[in-house]
Formats: sequence, C-alpha cells, structure tokens
Amino acid sequence: MGLPGTLVRMRIAKPTGNMHSQDLTANLYFAAAVRLAADHSLTRLVPLDALSEPLSPHDSFSQRILLSLQALGVIEPELSMSNAEDWLMARDWIDLGLESLAWRIRWSPRECRDRHAVASELLRDIEPSEEVLGGLLMIWEDLALAEVAQYVRWTLAKSGYNPDWDQTAIGSIRDALRNFSISQLMYLVTISLRTVSSTHQQGGIPSERLGRVFADAIGSFARRAVAERWIIRGMARPNELRVSTIAAMFAHDVTRLDDAYLTRTPSIVDLYDAMTRARSIH
Repeated sequence: MGLPGTLVRMRIAKPTGNMHSQDLTANLYFAAAVRLAADHSLTRLVPLDALSEPLSPHDSFSQRILLSLQALGVIEPELSMSNAEDWLMARDWIDLGLESLAWRIRWSPRECRDRHAVASELLRDIEPSEEVLGGLLMIWEDLALAEVAQYVRWTLAKSGYNPDWDQTAIGSIRDALRNFSISQLMYLVTISLRTVSSTHQQGGIPSERLGRVFADAIGSFARRAVAERWIIRGMARPNELRVSTIAAMFAHDVTRLDDAYLTRTPSIVDLYDAMTRARSIH
C-alpha cells in the first residue's frame, strides 16, 4: 500500500540529516509503537492495556502517539462489523476505552518491517542541526511533562489521594520544568504532597479543593527554589514506574542523553553536548 496524504512528506523511507521537526516526531512515534506494540505478523498494534511495558510515560501521551499515527495514515482502528457484537454486547463495557482498542497497520508486513528498520537507523544517526535540536527539545519537554504527571498520579494514589489531580497540576508542572529536571521536580512534588497532607489534617478546606492546594504548592515551591537558589539533588525514579519504550529510545538511541534525560533541565545545550559527545566517541 502506498503512503497516503501527509505521510508522503515524512522521511521514514529516506534517511537524511536535514529532517524537519514534524518528521522527527513522526519517525520516533512510529518506531516506538512498532517496536513495542506490533504483533509478530507486523499487521496490527496490540491494545495499550495488553502491552508488557508502557509505550510512553503517561496514558494520555500513549494515546496521542496512536492518534498521531492514525492521522498520518499509518494505522487505523481495528473496528469492523466483525467487532460490532463485542462492543454492542460487552458486559465489562465500563473498562472499554481507547486503551483497549487494537490498531491495524495499513502497510504490508514487509513494508512495515523495512520502514521501521530505516526509521530506527535514521533516529540513531540523526545530525544535530538547529531544526533537529529544536524538535528534540520539544519532544524532551513533552516527555518530561508526561514523566512528572505520571509520578504525580502514582504518588497521589499511593498516599490515598485522587490521582486525577495531575490534571489540575499540569500548568504548575509545565512552568516548573523551565527551571528543573524531571528528578528535581519529583522532589518538589513530594514536598508539595506533604503540604496537602498537613492542610488536610488541619481541616477547614473542603476535600474537593485539595487538588488546587496541591497544584499551588508545586508552583510555590518551584518559585521559592529559584528565588532562594535551592540545591535540589532530585529523586530516583520509583521501581514501580517502569521506563517507557519511547523514553528509552529518546534517551539512549536518539539523543544519547542517558541519565541526563532525568537529571538535567530540558535544553538545547544539553542535547547538543550529548549528541556531539556520542559522535566523537564513535
């Protein structure tokens, strides 16, 4: 099957150092999805809730990857008349959602295999041009937001609070990531949770407002840390939060950031240093 629409302009099948940021993101999404989720026949992507590892740091990011690939014409939802009874008559419908949907790959198995091999090679050997570095920075910022948001969900649930407060805190997290790394922000999230616990114990604030208290605490601690020049060593990723496929590819295969992916504030300088250092070694 030929490449439809927008995908014609993607350089999945033609390695080049002069890659646009959109092409870069599309190639990374494609390579990560196929590496983790493709079945042995390379004809479909298994549902997100059936994967052995996370595709991305956050469920919403994983859905974004799949919807992007669908919009580009790479995949399509595995929905047909043969699936209708499953959806119409399901008794466990409350658990059904995008994460339970399989996706059909629109290319032949051979074409998918070839394009995945080329995309993976392209991502490993990409030239750190100005446009590429700008595109990689956007991806790093998005991944960092997803990493911290998922940590927020995990630590809130572990402490007996509503994990959906991560949505309330997104603005504060995004602002804080301008000055702090993923691991540093995990620490600020942890001390912000102590503020929520203290406020909750003292009473006087309705439970439904505690999510706002939590988000405000993250922003407040982040501003204080900048103004007072705190030295924050950061926190290690909890073992319960497994490294996602796209984060591992980005940190180790594409940028060679390795541990700096978690410990450095997203920046073009760090990206350039990591990529040029890796090239000089090899």
